[in-house]
Amino acid sequence: MTKKAIILLSFLITTNCFSQTDSNKIAVNNFLNYLSKENSFLGTVEMKKGNETVYSYKSNPLKAENGQYRVGSVTKIFTAIAVFQLIEEKKLTLQTPLSKFYPQIKYADQITIENLLSHTSGIFNITFWDNYYSTRNQNFSKEQILNIITKEKPDFKPNKDCSYSNSNYVLLGYIIEDLTGKSYATNIDERIVKKAGLQKTFVAENEQDIKQYKSYLFNGKDWFEDVSSHPSLPFAAGAIISNVSDLNKLMYHLFHGDLVSNESLAVMQKLKSKAIGHGLFKAPFYDKIGWGHTGGIDEFKSAALYFPSEDLYLSITCNGSRLNINDIMVGILSAYFDKKYEYPVFYHSEVTKPELAIFTGTYKAKIAGLVTIAKFEITEAENNYLFMNELENGKIGERALLERMDANTFFLRNAKGKLIFTMENNKVKNLVLEQGKMAIKCVKVK
Repeated sequence: MTKKAIILLSFLITTNCFSQTDSNKIAVNNFLNYLSKENSFLGTVEMKKGNETVYSYKSNPLKAENGQYRVGSVTKIFTAIAVFQLIEEKKLTLQTPLSKFYPQIKYADQITIENLLSHTSGIFNITFWDNYYSTRNQNFSKEQILNIITKEKPDFKPNKDCSYSNSNYVLLGYIIEDLTGKSYATNIDERIVKKAGLQKTFVAENEQDIKQYKSYLFNGKDWFEDVSSHPSLPFAAGAIISNVSDLNKLMYHLFHGDLVSNESLAVMQKLKSKAIGHGLFKAPFYDKIGWGHTGGIDEFKSAALYFPSEDLYLSITCNGSRLNINDIMVGILSAYFDKKYEYPVFYHSEVTKPELAIFTGTYKAKIAGLVTIAKFEITEAENNYLFMNELENGKIGERALLERMDANTFFLRNAKGKLIFTMENNKVKNLVLEQGKMAIKCVKVK
């Protein structure tokens, strides 16, 4: 649900195919054990072919309540299903304008239900709001959320582009409530959870619902508890709690016509961009095409995928990892389908000079040396690691671990970038953030 969650949408890719044997499952096990050893996976994995479980994995020394995790944007599959059910009940159409429900939103008369489902509305993404990260643990009213959405400038006019926005699905959740006179949580329970026989799935609505569900950050030595987002803000875009078995069961019932018609499922798979459909994302892996969604909220990460040609279901939930969910999926599927794959390298430099304290401070990232595009703070972590903390209106935002590669170079894993410091007289003279072919100069301001 954060800005970096966009990375999760750059799904899989590559070409070829082999049969699955026990050795393939051992390869998946080896990969996940490697991640666990490197403090990069606290969670569960389940793979099914049809109704048969062919692989399961659990590695979490920290508490995971009943195997349940907050699944973030995988919630959008549930929301889309409920919307298509309402369409089939003739209570809504794909062309129903948003103005029928929320005319105060700019371009509401041009924005349709289909635009909301397919992220072609242009509506500002609420998780890009400047105060999102620092206020995520607060209880937001519907009015407050609508005010944020209406006050922020749209990213583009409806149908002029396709860009992921959590606001689309928050609004769809409100529309579901408006049409049915029941809460979003009740709709999901009656329309999907009970129909599909999901035993460990529900919509979190308040602090009590999320009290026992924690996610964790790694500090170079230990895991520590992250802030818990109140479910009122992600709402129908990310408030569901579930487990891997239920997510696989959800996908089974969706693709076997038990939740929506074949016509509705076809629309869910209709693409508006390279990967974005109407509640489902296309996930190519070699010559196979998967469908599903990933999710992230706080340090929870999740995925629910189905590969029709293999009748294969893959669900992942975790509440602590140093890898993004796409990289975890690629590793698992590469092992399972016997594809060439190099394990991610986790850096453990023994170089301790210069001391970490020299790198700490507040920095501004600037384009052409003029326009500030980000402000962040670097602080010490444990065991020769640093933290990079986004600053939002002077408050600490999203935090990422920096792995020391050598004396003056640190790896920013979630952005696949490097922070390269230039030193002079034992002080930081320059800092460059390299990400692919892009190099951003950063200035130390404090």
